[in-house]
Amino acid sequence: YVVEMAIAGFGKADINIEYADNTMTVKSIKKDKAEDKDILHKGISQRSFIRSFALADDMIVKDAKLENGLLSINIEKIVPEEKKPKTVTIK
Repeated sequence: YVVEMAIAGFGKADINIEYADNTMTVKSIKKDKAEDKDILHKGISQRSFIRSFALADDMIVKDAKLENGLLSINIEKIVPEEKKPKTVTIK
């Protein structure tokens, strides 16, 4: 599975992804930047945010990548051997 979030204006250092107790939390890390008083319009807002996702017991967060303002988080479902389909031979 893949969770995708549009987070234009944020860099890799501005985002924190945590996975604990079957909950994945994506949040922005607010950094104070010196405000330029000569700016008339700022097109991309960098408001802080927190998004949480509940995951099943058999799901784990594999990795994440940030490319062109799109954060993609890969989640894998682990299927135990006893739940995998089995082929039965006919005698």
